[in-house]
Amino acid sequence: MMIVSDEQVKQQWYDHLTNDYELQAIVLAQYHKLSTGATEADYDEAQNDYDSEHYLVYTDEEADKAVREEIEEMVWAFTPSFIQAHTGVDADAIAKIQDMCEGANEPIKAMIKDFDAFVEDAVSSDGRGHFLDVNLEENEITFNGITYYIYGRV
Repeated sequence: MMIVSDEQVKQQWYDHLTNDYELQAIVLAQYHKLSTGATEADYDEAQNDYDSEHYLVYTDEEADKAVREEIEEMVWAFTPSFIQAHTGVDADAIAKIQDMCEGANEPIKAMIKDFDAFVEDAVSSDGRGHFLDVNLEENEITFNGITYYIYGRV
């Protein structure tokens, strides 16, 4: 006689999922299921959305790194007064430099005294979702004891 426990079945199911799908896609599928009220998670769709970067799925540390990288690319677009607070350079002068659009990014970045503080201030003012999500949101789900943050990109 064979005895199979619920835990064994759950582990086999989970092993099957993790062999077929990336963990981030599994998390995304569960997030979609919970947020839409669907009866089943669509892992194929979630894997496709994750692969095509329609959604980003990060741990807290990964989200911090991603938002820093995003901010590094868009320093030129911050308000002159925000940049002034981190450079000491007059806001009117910053505005003139910003006329260069993306070309102003490196010169302005070079003027920032403490880039870590600049990023921290930006995130505390607007949240990570402002920089990483098309709808300016940060969505959160805890899966297997780990909190993930989900950002829509399209």
